[in-house]
Amino acid sequence: MLEKHIFRAYDIRGIYGEDFDEDGADLIGKGYAKYLRKKYPNKEHLTVVVSRDGRNSGSVLKSNFINALVKSGIDVVDAGELPSPMLYFALCTQGFDGGVSITASHNSAPYNGFKLLSGGAHSICGEELQIIWEIIQEEDFIDLENNGDYPTDLGTVEKLNISEEYYTLLSDITDFKKTDWKIAIDAGNGIAGAHYPEFFRRAGFDVTELYCDVDGNFPNHEADPEREENMADLKKLVLKNNLDFGLAYDGDGDRVGVVDRKGNSFSADLLLLLLARDLLQKDENAGGAIVYDLKSTELLKEEIEEHGGKPVMCKTGHSFVEEEMEIHDALLGGEVSGHIFMAENYFGFDDALLASAKLLEIAINLEIKSGETFTEEFAKLPKTFVTPEEKVAVSESKKFGILDKIVKNLLKKYPNALTMDGIRIEFGESAWGIVRASNTSPYLTTRFEARSAKKLEEIKKIMMDVVAKCV
Repeated sequence: MLEKHIFRAYDIRGIYGEDFDEDGADLIGKGYAKYLRKKYPNKEHLTVVVSRDGRNSGSVLKSNFINALVKSGIDVVDAGELPSPMLYFALCTQGFDGGVSITASHNSAPYNGFKLLSGGAHSICGEELQIIWEIIQEEDFIDLENNGDYPTDLGTVEKLNISEEYYTLLSDITDFKKTDWKIAIDAGNGIAGAHYPEFFRRAGFDVTELYCDVDGNFPNHEADPEREENMADLKKLVLKNNLDFGLAYDGDGDRVGVVDRKGNSFSADLLLLLLARDLLQKDENAGGAIVYDLKSTELLKEEIEEHGGKPVMCKTGHSFVEEEMEIHDALLGGEVSGHIFMAENYFGFDDALLASAKLLEIAINLEIKSGETFTEEFAKLPKTFVTPEEKVAVSESKKFGILDKIVKNLLKKYPNALTMDGIRIEFGESAWGIVRASNTSPYLTTRFEARSAKKLEEIKKIMMDVVAKCV
């Protein structure tokens, strides 16, 4: 079983048992093997590193996927159960030809999927994913008995433990001036809970774990720190235990959320703002580009420009941020969803552990240098009124058609609106609104920002009235 619609903009993701099953994993493995063989036609042997998160369907999917690669003559390195950033790290440091994280990221328990990568942890996305779908549809798989000049033997399987190398490098590129802070980590029962607390303990922090036991049912809350309700328990824990910092991660550990000692959480575009400021104040990074998705606060653009950087807006999505960072040779990028891409002394992929370590480093250094807290740093920013990302449920099969209607209607009045990803309308005075389709779930998403509550309601009504007519 394998439905076409799960081949999304930047990964393969759907409901296990409804959109795909273990036979679908076999087909994806065969299609991916042929894709890699076409991509690297001059390499005699290809090696792929594979990991999975803690979802209940992960074991059988991983087994079938690996078997498909082996039967296609691809050597496999089984990295076990890892957060996606650790899989990316293995790809970048070990020279593998491809990598696959079997995960549905922040999606709820029934979902699973495949993040497919080529060498250097480059995401296979968009049209490239459709090539794999076409290979599957045409059954254009590798035939070891009639495989031309390539090896005709089955692939091999080896095990890999990348943890020590990963912790060591992250320790080398972070500098905690003091480690007497008490922190909490909420992994939402995702795979980060089995790995990330260890890094901070090794650094010397007193770590309190919350939902760090891996459970594919996600029994306490969804593993998605972008949503405010999923941060509630972490906020309570930080306040109750008088902790200094709280960190939250999604199901595969590539999204981060932060709670300060007063129980405040912050959207990831504001976290990116602090990281951008820290990066750009270094002489060697002067004038550097910072990439962010079009759902981000206008304050981020203003802050980047104020510190001499180059703001680069892009579509929402892992692969789009990655692409723009490469084009502009950027050292930092991020999304409102909590993905933060680090390229300063690193590899440029989204790594929630490194991002959270850098944010903790910034918070500690602020208090040492100026006596100001993380909270006070945000309080100095201009006042803005912004909605969280709000979701409008629509049919998976109809969402892009509905979005097209919304865009066409709004363009009649706002012909200069940005349409790279849904529609983003600039209303003047730093006010803007966006409607776009989620690439991972059956809904449209909206977000609005203005410098006054009145203006916010005004622009929100303009756009949501059109949405309501089209849905």
